[in-house]
Parts: sequence; structure tokens; C-alpha cells
Amino acid sequence: MHQESRLITICISLLEDGLRLLERLDDDVYAKTSVLSPHASVGAHLRHCLDFYKAFLSGLDAGRIDYTCRQRDSLIETDRRYAIQEIHQLIAALRERLSIFRIAPILITTEDGSSRESWCGSSVVRELEFLRSHTIHHYSLMAILLRFEEIEPGEEFGVSPSTLRHWQEVAACAQ
Repeated sequence: MHQESRLITICISLLEDGLRLLERLDDDVYAKTSVLSPHASVGAHLRHCLDFYKAFLSGLDAGRIDYTCRQRDSLIETDRRYAIQEIHQLIAALRERLSIFRIAPILITTEDGSSRESWCGSSVVRELEFLRSHTIHHYSLMAILLRFEEIEPGEEFGVSPSTLRHWQEVAACAQ
């Protein structure tokens, strides 16, 4: 399996983890903000992640991914069912990409805020790795918000694979 295919599969798996979580939540918890993060909710963090997947997919064929020009669809933040539909669409789009390998370099916008014309070189593999890491990071924030609501998202939700491996090694050594 090509590295790109493996990373797409990982990103799909992460989105499916998000789906399973959303199916367990009620609408109020999904959209609720917290004193810890007054502008963020589980829905806001999820919307932010989905924006990056959409920017990746929309710029991929042109070889120019502009993460600064995100949709920021606020309905995803407040309507859990709509968010679920959006995740299903992204999973389908990523599955389509499994058979298309883009070897050529790509450009991405930089986040320095100085110019919309600030581009730097990257690769599809690097950007898929970014999406994986970015999603896990925001899932971790979602997990914290949920735990403050006394909802357990799952011990592994929002935890990086290297941390999970470390936990397993520590547990194995302790036995």
C-alpha cells in the first residue's frame, strides 16, 4: 500500500471515530460552549477539522491547497445531523482518492497572515499527515470539553498513535 493510501485510510478512520462519537451525543452537548473555551464547542472543533479536509480536497487537483480560505459553515457547529452528513461526504471523497496517487509536489498557503500569496512547497503525504495530526489534536480538545460534561468519549479518543503505543509499552513492562 502506498504511504498516501495508508494515510487516507487513517484519516477516514479518524472521521469514522468522529461519527461514532456524534451518534452518542445529544444536540445540546454538541453545540454547548464552555467557560474554559467560550468560543468553542465540540461542534466548533469538529467544524474546524472538517474545514481543513475540505480545503485539502478542493485544492488537491490544482496542486494548491489554501487552508486560510475555509468555508467555516456554522451549521456544522450547531446541527449534529448536518455534521454527520458532512463527515459522510468527506469519507466518500477520501475513498475516491484512494485510487488516485498524486506524486507531484503541491503548494499550500502559509498562515503568517502577511499575504494571501504566501505559498510554500509540500506533498500530499505531508498534508495527509498534517490532517491526521490536526484532527487528533482537535479531538483531544473535544474530549476535554465532553469530560467536563461528564461524558466519556473513550480513553483513546484524541490520543496520538505514538502515545497509545507508549501506553501499551508501559503497561507491558509493568506486568
